[in-house]
Amino acid sequence: MKVLVEDVAFAYGRQPVLAAVSLDVPEGGLTAVVGAAGCGKSTLLRLLAGLLRPGTGRILFDGEDVTRVPAERRDVGVVFQTCALFPHLTVRENIAFGLRAGRRRYSLRSSRRRPSRHTIEARVWDAAAFFGVERLLDSRICQLSTEEKQRVAWARAAAPRPGLLLLDEPLAVFDSRLRRTLQCELAALLRQLNTTVVYATRDQEEAMLVADHLAVLEECRVAQTGPPLEIYRHPCTPYVASLLGEANLIEIAAEGVDGSPVRTPLGRFPLPPQARWLMVRPEEVTEDPSGAAATVLDCRAMGSYDRVVLLLEGDVELVAHFPTGTSPVPGSRVRIGLRCRRPHFLLDAGC
Repeated sequence: MKVLVEDVAFAYGRQPVLAAVSLDVPEGGLTAVVGAAGCGKSTLLRLLAGLLRPGTGRILFDGEDVTRVPAERRDVGVVFQTCALFPHLTVRENIAFGLRAGRRRYSLRSSRRRPSRHTIEARVWDAAAFFGVERLLDSRICQLSTEEKQRVAWARAAAPRPGLLLLDEPLAVFDSRLRRTLQCELAALLRQLNTTVVYATRDQEEAMLVADHLAVLEECRVAQTGPPLEIYRHPCTPYVASLLGEANLIEIAAEGVDGSPVRTPLGRFPLPPQARWLMVRPEEVTEDPSGAAATVLDCRAMGSYDRVVLLLEGDVELVAHFPTGTSPVPGSRVRIGLRCRRPHFLLDAGC
């Protein structure tokens, strides 16, 4: 299913949550919506599911306007952060719920009838086996662990084989160790479903890992969309740069004209039009005998790398990631450069 959000706005009373949000969700891909708490991620998913109605704008599924279509008539599966399972039903009955409700896809040309009992049983088993809970089909929800409950919620949403699957912070309830393990497994499973997925998370590493396409929300709006690695390397704003990982942001003094070399604490570089910030990722910093002079302020071993804080000319602090065991000692002087020949500049007014 191809999903298109056009200039959608939503507010709770007088408090705006989304303002003129437009988003093109690629068909059959996994799109992660990432942003800080309260930026509107969950609200956007609820609008797509039909649980909320936008104040203005349109939502289109495969070119059809479904803005006013109720949730039960949308071909959508939803996984909430809290699972939202029915405690009085077994795992089998929970997974079968969406199938027995007789959901049908909204279409001007066709509809989907309620599946037969045999089809329901087959799909329940397939979904349970796909997410690894087939041995729990006759168990009560109260007998399950947190991970098992979440897997049941995934299976329930996927069993009707919806054209659009929405996941709202599906791994937020787990500790960091288990979450890292489940991220890889869930990403692989979602790609095997061959359906369009929108995945909301505040964890930038999770978003980078699971997504084919990324949408960053900032202050009620979509700040940037694109492939995860492209946004990581070329963010539009300081907010996007910082959200997707550690970033050094060095303000550029207004001098010269656009395109002419501009002086920075790391050297002279061609200045793009309207550039205001030089953005440097810590892993791009390297020792360079011909580079800029710096004083080592601090060094911390992080396991896979050493995190080094450097002081450059003009009292500019810079964070660098050096290979483990190779970092200089605090108080020493070093010369540093950048791995990339043309560093990334952030514009004065976003994208």
